[in-house]
Amino acid sequence: MSLDVTRGLAVAAMLAVNNEGINPGHPGWLRHPEWNGFSVADLVFPLFLFCIGVSSTLSTRQFPSREPGHERSFFDAAVPMVRRCAILFALGVGLSALKQHQVVFAGVLQHIAVTSLLAWFVLLLPRRAQYAVGATILVAAAGFGLAWGFADGHTLDQAVDRFLYGRETAEGLPVAVVSVFNVLVGAWVGRWFRTGDHRRIVRSLTTWTVGTLTVGVVLVPWIPINKRLWTPSYALVGAAGSAAITLAMYWLVDRRGIRRPLEWLRELGANPLAVYVACSALAALVPDRVRLTVVRAMADVVPLAVASVLWSVLWIVLAWVIADQLWRRRILIKL
Repeated sequence: MSLDVTRGLAVAAMLAVNNEGINPGHPGWLRHPEWNGFSVADLVFPLFLFCIGVSSTLSTRQFPSREPGHERSFFDAAVPMVRRCAILFALGVGLSALKQHQVVFAGVLQHIAVTSLLAWFVLLLPRRAQYAVGATILVAAAGFGLAWGFADGHTLDQAVDRFLYGRETAEGLPVAVVSVFNVLVGAWVGRWFRTGDHRRIVRSLTTWTVGTLTVGVVLVPWIPINKRLWTPSYALVGAAGSAAITLAMYWLVDRRGIRRPLEWLRELGANPLAVYVACSALAALVPDRVRLTVVRAMADVVPLAVASVLWSVLWIVLAWVIADQLWRRRILIKL
C-alpha cells in the first residue's frame, strides 16, 4: 500500500507545483529555481520516476519470462510497453498543444514516456549490466557537462533541445536519458518490495538515501544541482530524496499501519497518470484572468502567498474527487 501512497503524494505535489496561483507571490519552496539550486518542488518529478521503477518490478507482465505456465517472449512484453509509452507521449503532445496552442514534442508526459521505455530496455539486462549502464549515464552526463559548461544558454543540453525542438526545454531528450537513472534506482529497490523482506527493504532504502545524497553533495562544487539540465548531482540528490520519502511512507503505512489518514493519497496513487492528465487538461482550459481573479479575491482574506497555495490545493482536491470516484467504482486506468 505504501507504493500507492507514495505515488499519490507525487501526483499531489506535481499538481501543486504545476498550478501555482500567482507569480510572483507563490512560495519559493514550491517553485523550481531559475537555474542552479534545489527546492522542495525539485523532489517531485524524481519521486514519480522512482515510483515507476519500483512498480515495474512488482508487475509480472512487463518483462519476458520463461516460467512454466507464464511464458512471455520479448515481443509479448515489448508490444504492451511500447503501446503504453506511445499513448503517454501522444497524450503529452495533446496536453502541450492545449496549454501552448502549438504542437510541442517535449513535456512532462513525453518525458515520462521516453524515460520509461529506455529504462525498460535497460532492465532487460543482467543486474550487473544494469548497474554499469546507470553509472555510465551519470559519468557521461558529467563528462559532457564539464566539457561544455553549465552556464545558462551555453550547455550541450540546450543546444540539443534547440536542434530537436526549436527551443530550450526542461523536458528534452538529454534530460530524459539522464533521468533513466532515477527509474533504475526505483527498480533496484523494488526487487526487495517484491520479496517482502522488511529488513532488506529498509536497508536498501537507507543505503540509497545516504549513498546517493553523499555522492551528489560531493559533486556540487564541480557539477551544480540543476533540474533543467538534470545534472548527475541533481539525479543523485533526487534519488536520495525519493528513497527517503519512500522509506518514510513504508514505515508509516506498511510497518506501523497508519493508513486511514493517508487513504486519499492511496486513491490518487491507484490512478496516478489518469488523474494527472485529467486535471492538467482541465487546468489548461481555465483562462489566466479567471485564475488571477480567484487568487486575488482570496488574497483579500488571507496573505497572497497563502491564496496562491490555496489555488494549488483546489486542484489537489479536484484530483482526489476524480480519484475517489474511480476508486469507488474499482476502475484502474493503466496508462
